[in-house]
Amino acid sequence: MNLESLIMFGLEKIAQKIEIPPAGVAADLAIPCFTEDPRVVAEKIRALNNPLFQDVVVVGRYVNISFDVVVLASTVINEVTRQKEKYGWNDMGANKTIFLEYSSPNIAKPMHMGHARNNAIGHSLARLYQASGYTVVTANFIGDWGMSLAKILLAYQKWGDEAAFTKDPIRHLLNLYVRVTEEIAKSGELEDEARALFKMLAAGDAELRALWEKFCAVSLTDFKRVYAMLKIDFDIWNGESFYERFIPTIIDEALVKGVATQAKDGPVVVDCNDPKLPPFLLRKSDGASLYGARDLAVAKWRLTEYPQVEKIVYVVGHEQELYLRQIFRTLGKMGYPEEKFIHVPYGVVTLEGKKISTRTGNIVFLEEGLREATKRAKGIKEVGIGAIIYNMLSMGREHDIAFSWGLALSLTGNSAPYIQYAFVRAKAILEKAKTADSRFKMQDSGIHPVAGDSFFLNLESCIVNPSSHEARLLKLIAFYSEAVRQAHALNAPHIVATFLNNFAQEFNRFYDAVPVLAEGESRALRLTLVGASAQVIKNGLWLLGIDVPERM
Repeated sequence: MNLESLIMFGLEKIAQKIEIPPAGVAADLAIPCFTEDPRVVAEKIRALNNPLFQDVVVVGRYVNISFDVVVLASTVINEVTRQKEKYGWNDMGANKTIFLEYSSPNIAKPMHMGHARNNAIGHSLARLYQASGYTVVTANFIGDWGMSLAKILLAYQKWGDEAAFTKDPIRHLLNLYVRVTEEIAKSGELEDEARALFKMLAAGDAELRALWEKFCAVSLTDFKRVYAMLKIDFDIWNGESFYERFIPTIIDEALVKGVATQAKDGPVVVDCNDPKLPPFLLRKSDGASLYGARDLAVAKWRLTEYPQVEKIVYVVGHEQELYLRQIFRTLGKMGYPEEKFIHVPYGVVTLEGKKISTRTGNIVFLEEGLREATKRAKGIKEVGIGAIIYNMLSMGREHDIAFSWGLALSLTGNSAPYIQYAFVRAKAILEKAKTADSRFKMQDSGIHPVAGDSFFLNLESCIVNPSSHEARLLKLIAFYSEAVRQAHALNAPHIVATFLNNFAQEFNRFYDAVPVLAEGESRALRLTLVGASAQVIKNGLWLLGIDVPERM
């Protein structure tokens, strides 16, 4: 029986909601009782005779539960020791599949610091779902089609330099895109040229096709180099062009089902019959299909290829919220399971107060940012790259964030380096102790007792009160799994980030106040708590897509 089962066993039959009370409340669990008598609920809880529940008291409309720290210590430490890197995992998603789309960069353009947030959120969600027992299918929906690409093709034909392309293809293509965007703003003729060029590409023009494939190849190479730095990979790499063949079929289906309408030789329009969801086009009167048709085709392909999937999750910026609601509602009207489609929105990343834009050239390449972070972290990749990832995840994803090197690399709190330093400090303590105490053995995560439950026979003398540093640290270790569960349930990696920051603070207070290596009957417990703390930090950072360093 794991800690979760020990805490929840019987409670879920008594209470609909179980909360972790805020700081300052002298309890470990709280049960709100606004529709029933809290005294009756308290008696039912006492009748469970759960050895973990030391006190059950009524405070206003709440029933507060305090843990027996001796029972808690034995249970928690044994769970961490046994589960190691999977401590905090659960099986909520057992035998279920999640389809997760994230990243989705455009070819012929670099990934920039704004993409860091999408990648960080998507990668973390994939790991959170995995830690919740799901089979996760990840998809990178690469933008390799459309008018944006046509403009770059046009610019390359007019101003492309083969030598510059060979030296740094992505930067050269970006410069061309910025230039053509500026020129189009001056002259509408270039827009028409790009449109005509795209029609030729779609029709299979051999020269344009070869150039397009060339751009795709160099872009994919560039993307994969950056993904390797972030340790990200995908199960599916299909770009927009892959789904073009399915667009006519999905438009015809929408027309046949009466979800879309078309006047004679006119555009194909979808009306969701909802005042909050305006009509949108699938195809223009000139026969050109639009994004709506493409995304309907993509969604149908995913449902067809992965019929067992429980949810299809889109990690896409919040500016696309209305559009995706239109797409999901249209799928529902066409008879597909609208409830399977989930949008996970997030705010924008700004640089020096300005929105990142490839059109204006106000960007920092993501690869350059990762290398610069590593340089600023004295060459320690785990620290530099982790700093950027954590900076993208530390706030709720609905908020916009302003990237700051100072905040990202801070050693004073709420940063990856701060949390990683707590891990390195824990490992250093364990290294000092491992040769001095034969009762311990080293494992990947730290130091653990050789013996089993009998190791805790004298634990009561080590933890004298629930407010001791040992007890506070122990309770945070115990509640780590709840942070994981909440982060998964809300698609909110920042919950894990916040937990780790608080945990690192508590560990540092423990380290500063307690003579961990001092001889005495408490030494074994304290070293075991250090090992368990190292494991929790390592596990939590892994969920965020961050590695732990060996040194700092």
